[in-house]
Amino acid sequence: MAVNNLLNYFKKPVLISALICVFIFYSGFFEIPQRSAVNSLFEESQISVISGQILSSPAKISSGTYYASSFSLNTVKNRKNFSSSARGRIKIFIPCSIAEAYSPGKLYSEGKAGAYLYETGGNYTFTGRWTDNGFYVKKCTECHWSENLKGKLAHFRALCRLHFKRLMYGWGNGGGLLLALLCGSREYTDPTTQENFRRAGLSHILALSGMHLSMFSAIAVFFGNRAGIKKLTFVLRIIALVAFVWFAGFSPSLTRAFICALLTLAATIAGARKPDMLSILCFSFLVQCAINPQDIHETALILSYGALSGILLFNSLFHRFYSKLFPKAAASSLSSATAAQTFTAPVSIKLFGSFSPIGILSATVVSPFVTLFIYSGLLLIVISLIFPFLAKPSGIFINLQYTVINYIVKIFSLVPDCHF
Repeated sequence: MAVNNLLNYFKKPVLISALICVFIFYSGFFEIPQRSAVNSLFEESQISVISGQILSSPAKISSGTYYASSFSLNTVKNRKNFSSSARGRIKIFIPCSIAEAYSPGKLYSEGKAGAYLYETGGNYTFTGRWTDNGFYVKKCTECHWSENLKGKLAHFRALCRLHFKRLMYGWGNGGGLLLALLCGSREYTDPTTQENFRRAGLSHILALSGMHLSMFSAIAVFFGNRAGIKKLTFVLRIIALVAFVWFAGFSPSLTRAFICALLTLAATIAGARKPDMLSILCFSFLVQCAINPQDIHETALILSYGALSGILLFNSLFHRFYSKLFPKAAASSLSSATAAQTFTAPVSIKLFGSFSPIGILSATVVSPFVTLFIYSGLLLIVISLIFPFLAKPSGIFINLQYTVINYIVKIFSLVPDCHF
């Protein structure tokens, strides 16, 4: 029966189209043109000044010395100070001393002169040097936000993220982890904790994805059901999904989850009792590759689609095995983790030369704790905003949960990876 169901999928055009695209993108037989390639009158090596808009919230790189972000070019200048219009996208690297000028707890002695808030939607002029890896910023000479509605919303989002960071900074290490889980910003997450998550095969928990969207969707369903109005439930779910993605930012894995969630909602509204999730995933892949072709070769996108494909194809197979050995809840979690590893392990071996089989067990144990951590964190954030004097006691409770999670993750991180 399972084989027949799998064969029936190959009769669906959306699956065939997705498989053709996968072959074209990743087989190495075809050269994919860069739709966002840089175009200007100057050679890239001669460019010393760039102007344009930040497209993604800057994130600290592994070395800890720079923040990386995607940047859309508008104009450039060469070393002789001649200017030219430009287009295309590049990766920029902003030094921590500049990027963290307004970050709570990370003020620098250089003062506020030349300090700006670096976030998605802002327009900036940078001086620096162009390399094969991207543009390394030396100084920011101008920053402004567009006066149209889009610009005002982007500026409002940037201020909201800044104030949220201030609250999370006040909660110490627990706040740093909660910030990463809700905002995608890891600059306040303890580096040792991040490394332990990676070694324990739990990097996907720190990466914003479907797990986070499903939690916000569940909150919307809870309040919608209490109101007893079915249409209101759908409206609240859409608002919750859009609000979270708008605040957190469109990372490759979160974009995948967002598109899949909207397609599933649309299918449910259209009357589908059991939407075809594999077809929805394939269509999501086609849509994301069309609107964000620069994400095609991103590791996060490949692992995200690979993990969900494995779950949709092999979850039921592994569940039959685990259900004979473990309780229903544990069997469900173990089968999903094993199915995801089936597809992502070969990718991890190819890209990193290793994978973490302990992730199957660690995800089953840690995920419930993280879920409780996020839900309680959201509740305590609301309480702290309404009653500021409760912010400190809330931080104590958050750090208590953080200590438990950190201890469990540390134990799993001691299990060595499989290297090839």
